[in-house]
Amino acid sequence: MSKRIAYIPLNSIDKLEIRVTNCKKTLSQVKKETGAAYILNGGMWNADGSPCPMLKVGGALLTKTWGAYGYGWNGGPDIKLESSPALFENFISVTCLIGPWGPVDKPSYQQKGQGGTRGRSAIGLKDGALCLYCSSDRSSDARTPEGLRDDLAALGWESAVMLDGGGSSMCDFDGAIMRGDGRKVHNWICVYTAKGGTEPPEGEDTMSKQYTVTPAIGVNIRSGPGTGYGKTGAYPCGTVVTILEERDDWGRTDKGWVSLDYLEPVKAPQRTTDNGIAIQTEYIPQGRKNRPGGLNLCSYLTIHETGNTARGADAAAHASYLKGDAATNALVSWHYTVDDHAIVQHLPDTETAYHAGDGAKGPGNTKSIGVEICVDAGGNFEKAKQNAAALVRLLMTENSIPLERVVQHHYWNGKDCPRTIRNTPGGWEEFLKLCEGEDPNVSDLDTDVEVLAQAGIITSPDYWKAGSGYSDANVVCLIHAMAEHIRKGKD
Repeated sequence: MSKRIAYIPLNSIDKLEIRVTNCKKTLSQVKKETGAAYILNGGMWNADGSPCPMLKVGGALLTKTWGAYGYGWNGGPDIKLESSPALFENFISVTCLIGPWGPVDKPSYQQKGQGGTRGRSAIGLKDGALCLYCSSDRSSDARTPEGLRDDLAALGWESAVMLDGGGSSMCDFDGAIMRGDGRKVHNWICVYTAKGGTEPPEGEDTMSKQYTVTPAIGVNIRSGPGTGYGKTGAYPCGTVVTILEERDDWGRTDKGWVSLDYLEPVKAPQRTTDNGIAIQTEYIPQGRKNRPGGLNLCSYLTIHETGNTARGADAAAHASYLKGDAATNALVSWHYTVDDHAIVQHLPDTETAYHAGDGAKGPGNTKSIGVEICVDAGGNFEKAKQNAAALVRLLMTENSIPLERVVQHHYWNGKDCPRTIRNTPGGWEEFLKLCEGEDPNVSDLDTDVEVLAQAGIITSPDYWKAGSGYSDANVVCLIHAMAEHIRKGKD
């Protein structure tokens, strides 16, 4: 086998490390020393042993900075494609092949050191998973940088950076090993996983490493990806197998190749917020125009309100809407909808959505996770805000997003959204306090609503307590009602 590809769900990564060995240790030595589940050769180095072209490890910048996209992270699951190493503790860049806009037309590299048809190594992101690639030098899988770019784009990688190549291309992907020419390289990418890297990424239609054999008679293991290859064994029904590589609807395990038609992905465990709300996944189907794909860098969280005050317009109703023709034709999508009892996820965090109103490639759509809070009549808006704040806390932790990057929809395109929160004095500041974990301060407002109801000024206190009444029009009506109440008192 002259090529290895690994897909590691971000939610299974404990730590992602750049291990600098200064050309003094082999792949097997690094494996023995670290115990990392996945190891891949890293970036290039100069004749004097110094790294190049851009490398940052544990907060220390080891090379000069220059304008190029690379991967940065602090812990590991927060890895993002960015152009500035200053944002991260760790950063690596050699040659970007797939950027935020798609495949790079003319990758930037030195022909002498990186050109030609060679073994290649690469790192990337796809469907909430870290992608690692390694191919052998002087083999049928050797590629030019442009050829590697095209291969990775065809595999659906949303972003990709080429690492060092040639005889330096070597890896140990959970026991699937390629040793290159055995040289000792300057630095290594080491991935440590919580469960051996076998948990699948979130969602019903993302790539999974683990599959269950479903036919009652089991499934044949073959020596290659197709029925024309000889049988080497079989897996019985119910066996959970780990797929190390996919090719033409066939998957390679540690024992051989099996048809993916007879396997079902093992689904990821459900995520739960710290206030006990389990996140349901109802993804917009692949191929819909309002599911554009592309990498979302998850640098911001954008807060919206649905604006739909109809009774029953809760999170489940909006999940159905996003799957339908109306949302598809309107090119509308976002990542999460929150109501007073549920949270529904519509897209993986790492996918672009059309929610910020700043254009298909605008930073709001391509760098932020969109969260919609329901304002449906009969729903408890204060409870929905508390659930949304709990979701924000979870997403801030998962994606290393600071509170100052939790923003309103208004931040991106000037729209008066989230309208109710924006039109409540101190509403946004109170919401950010909720996101920090502070207890909601609604008791005084509820008391005032009850006083107005007892005085006959308002007739639906529950509607106001839920936060649904604070639109500009309703406040104007309230002022008129209060004035009328005062006039009657004088008669």
